[in-house]
Amino acid sequence: MKTDPYTKTILTIIAICLTINAVQLLDIIPSVYATEENKHTTLDLAPFTEIIDVRIVDINTYDELNVNIKSIDTYDELKVNIKSIDTSDELDVNIKSIDTSDELDVNIDEIGGIWVKSGGPIPVTIRQQ
Repeated sequence: MKTDPYTKTILTIIAICLTINAVQLLDIIPSVYATEENKHTTLDLAPFTEIIDVRIVDINTYDELNVNIKSIDTYDELKVNIKSIDTSDELDVNIKSIDTSDELDVNIDEIGGIWVKSGGPIPVTIRQQ
């Protein structure tokens, strides 16, 4: 029986695949893994009751950064330093209680869309709750 080149090619491909399967079963080439099997990594996370110091150095985005502090159950200071606000929107500030005899440094440029002159009086309404 005479074989044609097509049959020889198909039989050669089948023989190569069977040889590759047999070599894989012999484990001649060792398997490579990214980590060791018995090595476990644990993260040291602080519990929610401890103070966590967060420093945001640079946020290179034009998206809004939403900061919502719901509850601070401590007598320690909460320091807030806003150096620059690049917006024409109103900044709503609601301070319910300040327990200090220190001077508060406040710089207000405009109230209700009206420019505040340097050294001019600022209308203040004090409401008792």
